[in-house]
Amino acid sequence: MIRRKISLKLSTLILITMMVLVVISVFATNMVFKNEYNKRDKNDLYWNYDKILEKPYKYLKIDGGNVTNIIFEPSATPSVRVLKQWHNFHKENSVNAYVKNDTLYLKFNNKYNNQGEKNWMQSEVLVRLFAPQLLAVDGTETNFELQKMKQKNFTISLKGKSRLEVETYSPDFDTLNVTQSDSSQVIFEMSPDLKASPMMNFKNVTANMTGYTLLDVGRGYIDHMKLNISDSSAVILSGRSLKTSSK
Repeated sequence: MIRRKISLKLSTLILITMMVLVVISVFATNMVFKNEYNKRDKNDLYWNYDKILEKPYKYLKIDGGNVTNIIFEPSATPSVRVLKQWHNFHKENSVNAYVKNDTLYLKFNNKYNNQGEKNWMQSEVLVRLFAPQLLAVDGTETNFELQKMKQKNFTISLKGKSRLEVETYSPDFDTLNVTQSDSSQVIFEMSPDLKASPMMNFKNVTANMTGYTLLDVGRGYIDHMKLNISDSSAVILSGRSLKTSSK
């Protein structure tokens, strides 16, 4: 009987100790999260991204990333940011970035542990890029979107299974040079943030396309164009652009 009482007291003590430890751990975790939150810049829309690079660049060479979403936005301060939730999990095996001769080299390791993680990656924007301007993109096996663009000249080279979408604030382009191969897609459109006319105007468009590629400039009027495309490639043009090219 005495042994039983001692055993019950010991079990009760162990249970109480475990409950106290749980409460302490929850409190400590909340304090850590609170301290982390207090350190964040509340004016930063992308506080939930880690800055892995803060060097100026004007050109981009990107390899990989077609299993997720990557977005560029103009900003006075250049940076490369990776979603904290994913970066903390993969750490050294997520994205490699460095700048050389005004070019940002971005290597995205298309790796995931299972189909569930792949599905999650496809639904998130894992990498965000910022710089005052981006004059050219050279992409391979990537899924890339440029938002709020204002510049009038642009050069694109896209290879592999890739997709690049350009959303512009400016309806007027001077020169657009596009080179595509494999199964890449390039799409131009006005930014959905604007309430103005969705049509753009291109003074000069030059496109060299091979493989099963697609260039969509159907939301724009083209004054002059030079197209060198393979039989399996396609270009979407507005009716006005078609009439101009047939003259």
